Formats: sequence, structure tokens, C-alpha cells
Amino acid sequence: MPNQSQIPGHQIDKHIENFQKTIRGARQRLPSIECAPNTICLGPDVASVRDAMAPGGKINFSIMAIVHGNEVGGLPVLQKILDQILTGEIHLKTTIGIALGNVEAALAGRRFLDRDLNRSFGMGSLDATREGQRARELQNLLERSRFLLDIHQTKEPSETAFFIFPWTRKSFDFAQMISPEMPIVTHWGGSFSQDGMCSDEYVNARGGTGITIELGQNGFTQDQIQIGFSSALHALHATGSADVSNLPGLIVPQAFSRSIYTWHEIIPYPQSGVVSLVPGLENFQHITAGTLIARHDDKNITAAVSGRILFPKYVRAGTPEAEGPKPAELCRIMKTIAQGELPK
Repeated sequence: MPNQSQIPGHQIDKHIENFQKTIRGARQRLPSIECAPNTICLGPDVASVRDAMAPGGKINFSIMAIVHGNEVGGLPVLQKILDQILTGEIHLKTTIGIALGNVEAALAGRRFLDRDLNRSFGMGSLDATREGQRARELQNLLERSRFLLDIHQTKEPSETAFFIFPWTRKSFDFAQMISPEMPIVTHWGGSFSQDGMCSDEYVNARGGTGITIELGQNGFTQDQIQIGFSSALHALHATGSADVSNLPGLIVPQAFSRSIYTWHEIIPYPQSGVVSLVPGLENFQHITAGTLIARHDDKNITAAVSGRILFPKYVRAGTPEAEGPKPAELCRIMKTIAQGELPK
């Protein structure tokens, strides 16, 4: 699959332009309201939309893409959902929200412009950065959402699509309702990041149920688009948000079917010196304790435990990552757990 640097910019521009055009058409034809730029709240009738956006109102289900601007696979997923709502193939029963996260970053071909949008929600004081302002806008939708499915992609190849979210029983049950086969990565005892909240964490903190799906390496591929679209249809059905005429199956590699993972080791990224990750690390790749992960100056960095790699951080010359601060982590290593080991 292509890296973001290989995705022609005009493809992204075209997808965003089509989505914005479809939103404008939907506002003219369907009961709807704009709850923030590049978002739309839709419902079966005017009253339900008005009630959802009133003080204390609730949007039953929201779906979002390109919170990270270089994770573009969710764009055609949202487009297909809107198209099928307009054609009547998806018949809404409650209010739903559809949102593009960081359009400016996507148009620039970057993960973010000033700061990570998916670490910017729920901050005590949202700053004047472009992502801080966008987080403030999106929170109007997120804090009203009973359920959220946020569509992401990984930077490096992944052996499987997967759900990832901070542990709550409601989030786990929601993921299982969408697909009991899809592997789940969950964590507890602290936030994913030391900065602001991720979108799913913010929804959970406001009393809703939020989860993220990672489709695979960033780019436009038909298999990932199908996984995202199928997941969205199942989510609409499971939350009682829509009548869906056809619920396609979700195919998961047998090696990962019904698997649950959590952190086993987090390997920090050295903040000085020369760092070089070994080539070819992929998401869900299995490694053993002692495996070489990176070189730091003249020293080896090895895995202390066996498990599966998650989110390896390559900083490649000539990419936006090379221009910014160093990542906090080299990678994470996951362990498999049984459902009985999850928090009560």
C-alpha cells in the first residue's frame, strides 16, 4: 500500500471537494443542520435534528474521518454513507453526525499543522493553534454523541484492521456489536497520550461511547474502504440509527480473529543523538524478547518482551515528521489477553 507521500494531492482535494458538495446537497434535501464546518447532523425529520442540537440534546451516532490529515481512507467511506442516505439505501431512524476532522491538514498532506488534533480534545484551555480551534468546533458534535466511530489509518503497514480505544465496558460491547471477529486493542490506567484527549476518550468522558477503527496503512485502497464502510453500516444498525438494506460481512485474518490486546512494553524515543529504527517493522508483526528495534548512536535498543509491534515511528528524511519534534515513542509492544483479564 502507498505511504501518504505517494498519494497524489489532487486525489485528496477531489474527495474533500466531493464530500463538501454532497453536504451542501444534503442540507437542501434532508432534515439537517451544520454543527461545525465540514460536518453535518442529519435526522429522519426536522424535529429530531432540532432536538439533537438544542441544549442538552443528543446525536445518536457520529462517524468521523481525517482527524489525522494524512489518514485519508475514511474520506470515501463517509462519502458512500452520505450517498446511500441520499438515495434511500440507508434510512435514518435517529439523528446522526458525519464529520471531517482536519481538512486543512489533509489538503496539505500532513498529519497535522500545529499540533495533533487527536490529542487536543478536552483540554482545559484550547489554544489558538489551528488544531486547538478545530477541536473546539468538533467538541460541539462529540459531546452530544451517544456513540462515535472514528476512522483512522496507520502510518506503516498493518497485518490486520483493528479497533482501538481506552477501556470501558460500553466501548468493548460497541466494538463487538460492529464485529465480534475484529481484533481489539484496549488500554486502561491512564490516557493514551500525556497531551489532550483522543476523540473516543473525549466522548467517553462526556458519557457517550467512543471507539476508533484503524483500517490499515494510510492511502486509498478498496479493501480498506470496504472494511470502513461495512463497519459503518454495522454501527448504524447496532445503534438503532438506521435501517440498512444490506449488512456485508467483515473479513478478518484468522490469526487475529477475536483477539484482544493491551500494552506489554512502551519503548521511548531517545530525544538526543541519532536514532534509526530497523527497517520493515509493521503493525501486528510478532517479535520475541531481545529483538533489535533500533540503533541509538552506537547502542542497540531491543525489545524487553515478546509480543506484537504497534505504531512503529519511522522519522524519514524529507517528510513532515523530520521537520517537527521527535516522537515520544519508538513503538509499543502488545500482549494478548483473555476477555476475563479485562477490568471489571
